[in-house]
Amino acid sequence: MQSDSGQKRRRGRPVGKTGDTRERILEAAREVYGEHGTYGTTVALILKQADVSRPTFYKYFSSAVDVIDEIIRDCNEDVERLFVKVFEQPQKEFYDYLPMALSGYLNWGRSKGLLMEARFRELHDRSSPVSRYRDEHNRRIVAIMHDSMVKHGRTPPGDLALTSLVQGIEHLGYQFCMQAEHTEMPHYIQVMGRLCIAMLGNRHDWQEMMASPFFSRLLGLEES
Repeated sequence: MQSDSGQKRRRGRPVGKTGDTRERILEAAREVYGEHGTYGTTVALILKQADVSRPTFYKYFSSAVDVIDEIIRDCNEDVERLFVKVFEQPQKEFYDYLPMALSGYLNWGRSKGLLMEARFRELHDRSSPVSRYRDEHNRRIVAIMHDSMVKHGRTPPGDLALTSLVQGIEHLGYQFCMQAEHTEMPHYIQVMGRLCIAMLGNRHDWQEMMASPFFSRLLGLEES
């Protein structure tokens, strides 16, 4: 078999541009990881899915674990960018961020399909890259929320409260992606929203939201 530098190869599609090839390997690895998880994802399966040669794979990644690490970091950064983007939008009240933040998070998770299911399954497996990166990722989400509250003139609760809230939202996201129908999203947003207001809100927030037909319906406050 001849090299990837322009000579004929036995297998795999033409390598093309570096960025295209690397992304093709990553996309293939996402599909393999989503189906098989960390322990079932192998270089051989990624090669088959990506239709590239083994030397081409090792040009970009040192192992299957290396590419899985990047997939998980990318997922975490996606969530962080989502919340940063939401909180950058000007809003009159802090609770006005809830619909966009919560629906955005659930839609993002559902859009990842099997990849997100595999990620959630490994949250508490200390040998999985998902678990290894989890604490650092959650700390960054806590920092985003803390800074956003300060910028909005609010006094954030302590780290324990913020961390508990992030973990609660994470767990509800897990349940939604793993067990729920898409039509159940309003119920999940209701529960997540109430959790957010309980941890972050004040009496003024509750009074204003109960007086708002939109938020009363969103959080089920009209039934309280």
